[in-house]
Amino acid sequence: MRADLHSHTIYSDGSLTVEELVARAIEHKLDVLAITDHDNFEGSAIGWHLNTPLHMIFGVELSTEYHHESVHVLGYFKEPLTEGKMMDILDKQRVNRKARAHHILDLLEEHFHIHLNREFIDERSSITRGSIGDEIIKQGYPYTKKEIFEKMLGHGCPCYTPSTKMTTPFGVSLIHEAGGLAVLAHPCILKNSSAEELLPMGFDGIEAVYPRKNNPETILRSLAKEHHLLVTAGSDFHRCGDLGHGDVGECYIEGKDLEKFLQVLENEH
Repeated sequence: MRADLHSHTIYSDGSLTVEELVARAIEHKLDVLAITDHDNFEGSAIGWHLNTPLHMIFGVELSTEYHHESVHVLGYFKEPLTEGKMMDILDKQRVNRKARAHHILDLLEEHFHIHLNREFIDERSSITRGSIGDEIIKQGYPYTKKEIFEKMLGHGCPCYTPSTKMTTPFGVSLIHEAGGLAVLAHPCILKNSSAEELLPMGFDGIEAVYPRKNNPETILRSLAKEHHLLVTAGSDFHRCGDLGHGDVGECYIEGKDLEKFLQVLENEH
């Protein structure tokens, strides 16, 4: 069995519907799939109720902040959440993301004379910088995604605006209070902190398998063993042909890694 535990749909900044993503996962010989859209469970809930041969994991990717940078925390649950503290906070988070999107668009107009049709903000459940970058290209401006993040939307750029006031320890505790497992997402992209610094905050696992050439899988697996943590894998799929992320099923765990993950997840309360 193979599991890809990190993917996105149209309910955050992905390009595929849940049904399209699931079909692609099956085509790519996956057995287990987690939909982990940013700060919302809408896509994951649809996937959970689909009639599919895949074992669907109910998941989310939380945006937290530590040392003035975004630290993403993956949350996994053995069954869907429908109410409670976490759902209330995520509702507020999505409202804040929409307000942030309007602010970023104001800054794009001011600094780069980019004037976007803003209808897309209300069409998505969760708006990310990636969503905005896609719209810049989609609406005809001559930039690549790389240029957009290096010049406009990346940390320290004129239009950069943090997505959240949620701290990383709070995000981890929020997942635990809701009965889930908290996994540190793609530590290889962190700049201001390290996995060694973050893992003691209560994480249950680390995304050690990730589609970046600079991802130090061996080191991350050693850290997981040292801290008695789960090892997970994720393609971080957003869209086909995306150079910044992987294709669904490109990264996966199997064997003992997967058995341990499923066993611990099932025993969470």
